[in-house]
Amino acid sequence: MSDFLEPILAESQHFSWLETIAVLTALIYVYFASKGNRVCFFFGLISSAIYIYIATDLKYYFDSLINAYYVIMSVYGWFSWKSSRLSELEVKSMPKSQFGILILTGITISLFLGFASYKLTDAQLPFWDAITTVFSLIATWLVVKKVLQNWLIWIVVDFIAMIMYYEKGLLLTSLLFLIYTIIAIRGYFIWRKEIKVA
Repeated sequence: MSDFLEPILAESQHFSWLETIAVLTALIYVYFASKGNRVCFFFGLISSAIYIYIATDLKYYFDSLINAYYVIMSVYGWFSWKSSRLSELEVKSMPKSQFGILILTGITISLFLGFASYKLTDAQLPFWDAITTVFSLIATWLVVKKVLQNWLIWIVVDFIAMIMYYEKGLLLTSLLFLIYTIIAIRGYFIWRKEIKVA
């Protein structure tokens, strides 16, 4: 049993303070984002910048790229949200056929990127890393468009990410993605109710 726990504890100690800051700033980001306060982007930028370093060190290269994207979006969001007023877009649901095509496209791109990463780099879990990255991009786009199905994608992406980081012994980050999974489940039902009310 100690043979199993030793590498996890060693990995955890390697990132302990950095991971703690990344997790705390990510949670602060979620809190302020839910309030529509643009200060969320400041904390999102800090968290994502730290995760670029952590993911690169763990050889989750696609996860590094998605966090670089989040850094850029944090800067963009800071300047876009000039007031606390949020978009007046209404929540909508994507037709099942369109959502199915989107999922198949995402899987195809993920498999291609995962295979390329497997052959050309020393990436860890290249296929899972590619899947979480590609579908995070898709889900982020759906969030901006206020499409209900974004939450279904986040549920799966966050759950996979939770397992990936647990595998590397980053227990706080794994817990963060568990919280994200729960938030995504809750978000799905809240948004679905909003569609029914409308």
